[in-house]
Amino acid sequence: MPDRFYRLSGLLLTAAVLTTAITAGAITAEEWLDRIDHNMYLASAQSTAKMTIHLPNGQERTFRMTSKVQGDDKALIEYLEPPRDRGTRYLKNGDNLWIYFPRQDRTLLIQGHMLRQSVQGSEMSFEDISESQSMREMYTASLLSETDSTIVLQLEARDMTVSYPFREVTIEKSTGLPVKMINSGVGNRPIKEMIIVERQQIGNRWFPVVSEIRSLLTENKWTRFEVEEIELGVAFPEGTFTKRALSR
Repeated sequence: MPDRFYRLSGLLLTAAVLTTAITAGAITAEEWLDRIDHNMYLASAQSTAKMTIHLPNGQERTFRMTSKVQGDDKALIEYLEPPRDRGTRYLKNGDNLWIYFPRQDRTLLIQGHMLRQSVQGSEMSFEDISESQSMREMYTASLLSETDSTIVLQLEARDMTVSYPFREVTIEKSTGLPVKMINSGVGNRPIKEMIIVERQQIGNRWFPVVSEIRSLLTENKWTRFEVEEIELGVAFPEGTFTKRALSR
């Protein structure tokens, strides 16, 4: 009896130690946000991309653009195609956005909530296409569910005035990349869903090169965003993100 007792006690103690070790080594919800930031936060980058907009009536429109991004508050985007939009530029600096129309040689200032307007009728807002902000800084996170390959987090914004106060994020464990994200507005009402279709390893990070953003309010309405080329860690010349550069 004593031998069985000691053996049982030893097994229970071993199990307790292993459980403690596993718990201590578990990745927290906030640490998963750090992994997302490592992959997707761009301190500075230059890219060329194609945006295809699919409308409910089945029509599609395609745009190509270049973008320069520095931190979370500076971006310069220029349309390359179609010809009628070539040379149209967007400049984001802080909370302001300027649009330059080359045909009229005119600049329009967009501020505040107007940054959330749709770009060319797509499922992407001006904030979406120029955003490069830390998820860890923007949101608090809690665990919703977990499988062997993915983990699902519920995010709540620290500042409820952001475009998406709530997000449900499915993260691929092997890469730390958010493969699916449901963006919700006030009251946690789902607005749109983003799915990563194709990813690519760039250095020590995984980056989404093809993604689809689908409306959850309008049927058969989606936008496909394809990164054709991207360069990270670009040192931009002084004056890149100024109004003078906008209408050069």
